[in-house]
Amino acid sequence: MPANNGGMPTAKTLPNQIQIFRAGRQVDDAGNAHDFTEADVAAMATCYNPALREAPLTVGHPASNLPAYGWVKGLGASAGVLTMDPHQVEPQFAEMVQAGRFKKRSASFYPPQHPSNPMPGRWYLRHVAFLGAQPPAVAGLKDIQFAEGDAAGAVSFSETAIAQKEILMDEETKARLEKAEAEVAAARKAQADAEAAGKAAQEQLAQFAEAQRQDRHTAHVSFAEAQVKAGKLRPQDKGTAVAVLDQLAASQPVEFSEAGVSKKVAPAEWFKGLIEGAKPLVEFGEFAGGDVEGESTKGLSDAQIDQRAKAFAAQHNVSYAEALSKVVSFTA
Repeated sequence: MPANNGGMPTAKTLPNQIQIFRAGRQVDDAGNAHDFTEADVAAMATCYNPALREAPLTVGHPASNLPAYGWVKGLGASAGVLTMDPHQVEPQFAEMVQAGRFKKRSASFYPPQHPSNPMPGRWYLRHVAFLGAQPPAVAGLKDIQFAEGDAAGAVSFSETAIAQKEILMDEETKARLEKAEAEVAAARKAQADAEAAGKAAQEQLAQFAEAQRQDRHTAHVSFAEAQVKAGKLRPQDKGTAVAVLDQLAASQPVEFSEAGVSKKVAPAEWFKGLIEGAKPLVEFGEFAGGDVEGESTKGLSDAQIDQRAKAFAAQHNVSYAEALSKVVSFTA
């Protein structure tokens, strides 16, 4: 093989396994998007049969008659990339490709339902166009004879630029894509971190609110028990008083005007003051120890004391307050 001026052997043909198409979303020359899977690309390679219709190598996308500068002997597919093995390539055309005159390749296909498709139902390679230079003036090349209307409806992907060994992407574009992907990933992580922190804060706030509610409830129970012992609250009313205090504690303070002065009071505190300021149901100083007929009330529950007071009232025909004073031991 003779050498050119740069010392590199001059190509007389093209190598095999030239990449011409790939799987993924591809936009054709008409602006329509098509999605191709790896299986679709594998089917393109499998169904290609040069005995039925051999795809030529062209310069640009021929609309009707343009010369063929070679032919596609066969197709292969690997990992979603479609490759071709060319043959009968014009040496002058091969030299121009080697010299870098044609930077891009573009595959044109018959869609599955195209009337000229030799394999209906499949995407079939129509030609492989080399883009980027004027066609060489090669004498004696035969024009490609297309059937009438053959070009109409064919789908060409002229923006697909695939190198022979790997998909070409300039370093600047790759860097921009990597930066954009990194920014998106960082934004997503920041959002996820913010959502996690917000959720943790809400859980902590809920735990704090529940602890406060429990503390208030415990204080209300202690208050009600103290008022029962003080004779300000009947034992059977203790549970009701605690429930009311729990509810009022969650209410907003009440504002009102008294004697021209604006005041604010918490409903729960007002209710507690109302109970504490009530007249005792029994006067403590009137009675000595409260054993009834020799029975001590020490250790009895509020419900048991209440039951005993009701029984005493019914038996002696006295008021509940008087009966309660008889059955409860007081400290003078």
